[in-house]
Amino acid sequence: MTVTVVSVSDTAGGAEAHTVALGQGMRQRGHRTLLYGRCPGWEEHGLDRREIALGPKWSRRTMVTGMARVPFERRRTREIADSSIYYLQFKREQIALTAPLARRAPVVWTEHGRWMGGAAGRLLLAGYARAAEHVARVVCVSEAVAADLAPVIGRDKLVVVPNAIDTRRYATPSAETRAVLRERLLPSRFQHRRIAILAARLHRAKRHDRAIRAALTSGSVLIVVGDGPDRERLERLGASSADVHFTGHRDDVPDLLAAADFYLYCGAETDGTPTCVLEAAASGLPIVAFRGDPGTELVRRCGGLVIGEPTELTPGKAATLLVGRGGVVAYVERQHGREPWLDAYEQVFAECLR
Repeated sequence: MTVTVVSVSDTAGGAEAHTVALGQGMRQRGHRTLLYGRCPGWEEHGLDRREIALGPKWSRRTMVTGMARVPFERRRTREIADSSIYYLQFKREQIALTAPLARRAPVVWTEHGRWMGGAAGRLLLAGYARAAEHVARVVCVSEAVAADLAPVIGRDKLVVVPNAIDTRRYATPSAETRAVLRERLLPSRFQHRRIAILAARLHRAKRHDRAIRAALTSGSVLIVVGDGPDRERLERLGASSADVHFTGHRDDVPDLLAAADFYLYCGAETDGTPTCVLEAAASGLPIVAFRGDPGTELVRRCGGLVIGEPTELTPGKAATLLVGRGGVVAYVERQHGREPWLDAYEQVFAECLR
């Protein structure tokens, strides 16, 4: 079969990594995958791409002008080649493009997060419900995401497929390996310190300033891996301490995780199943999260610590965390491995073609 992805994004994040992994996996299983648009990492993995002139990804800032562009962008679907399946994952593509594409082949969506609140969420809902009349299946990354959508879409179209990672890329390192990685990857002043890490898209909605405060309160240094619109603000917040280090976007995240001692997770209100938590757990890292954030149930299943405020992460609690290092690697491999995840998507696509 041919799976055609229509997705425009210029920032590397969990949804983009999910798309690249799906494209790679389907290709490895003998299917053709093709992207119309842009997705960080897609071409770097040798996957086929075509350009399509769509506007910017919808956000609270671009949504009103984006909706005004819908008639124009629907006409752009004429440039998209015939396919077995069309795969969409962002609201603009789902709302604007599903109906015209569904006349040619089944359309499958993935929903990565909880439904957004406020005026923006209400503005999207009517268009989303109309577009959902034409979708064949909606893959949800968690039961909570499915529960949000059931009143709008109907449970018969919803399938829950939890996020997955390639667990072969992650491992619990020996003390010797960790020391070598620290020497190679981190500033020399961090070599013999307790190291906290976060690796995520830096967006204000995730409130990563909590991770900075928690790390410093615990007497740990913090490695911030990733990029995004909130990086400049976070760098200003961390500038007063030599114990906060920003790396920017990196392709060696598994090695950086292996060099660390524990992971700090901050989630936005719309997050679903955070892959960064799975990656940290697969690396053997204890995880600290904040009460009320989506994804904390996954942190608890991974044996992590959930706190209310950054000041609760005392040096004593941080030291106790390290005792449980590596305890949930088998759980991640069993529940969130890549092959069962690909099996589930392949089954969804096949069912849509019957």
